[in-house]
Amino acid sequence: MTSSKPALFFLLAVIRTGAHVVVFAVFLILGVCGHILFFMSPPRLLKWCAFFTRWWARATCLIFNIQIQIEGSTRVRPGSLIVANHVGSPDVFILGACFKGFFVSKSEIADWLLFSWLAKLGRTIFADRNKRHQVKTVIREIEARLNGNHSVILFPEARATDGTDVAPFKSAVFEAAFLANRPVIPVAIRYHDGHRPTVAYYGNSFLKHIFALLKTPRLRATITVMKEIPPGMDRQNLAAKSHRAIREKIMSDGRQSA
Repeated sequence: MTSSKPALFFLLAVIRTGAHVVVFAVFLILGVCGHILFFMSPPRLLKWCAFFTRWWARATCLIFNIQIQIEGSTRVRPGSLIVANHVGSPDVFILGACFKGFFVSKSEIADWLLFSWLAKLGRTIFADRNKRHQVKTVIREIEARLNGNHSVILFPEARATDGTDVAPFKSAVFEAAFLANRPVIPVAIRYHDGHRPTVAYYGNSFLKHIFALLKTPRLRATITVMKEIPPGMDRQNLAAKSHRAIREKIMSDGRQSA
């Protein structure tokens, strides 16, 4: 029985890959149709993209059999800046399934075949943190989405960690919430697969990471939506307060499970 497990996991990966191809094709067609239909109405287009992204994320969670437990309420005020710790690609699927909003993503994804198409159709905001002159452009774009009552979802660590701790937050992106006078919603993500590091962690190879997820029968995750941080603070305080809230939750749960 044990010897047959690798073959079963490989078969599961193949079936899920096929399902992802179908979902990709369906949402690619829907995304293109939405852009054509609402081409002359940018506000309606953004609403369509937010709707499109949420259902794509939910379909992806279904394929990966990601089971989400939610602590707190995901009914946040439209135009909130939602920030979370970052472990791996499941973070995107989970937050996208739980919140209606737009993601801020590293610029490299814009060059990834297939992935970039859906990201662009979903009006993802691409950020190249190595180019300082572009940071202001990204902040203005986030601010515009927030002012349009569209929530924005991002990972202020600007890199993935193994989930046992939370790296310091980059404060620059919080300037958008300050300028738009919008609240910040801290969200902590934890995985319960028994692996250290969790299978949700990116690691050193994106392809190995995705293949590991495809072979995993079930992935359990918990998100904790914490009390909103009201507008009015400067970006450094917004970053520090949200980081402290998320890190305390991650570290507290880590001690309890040790």
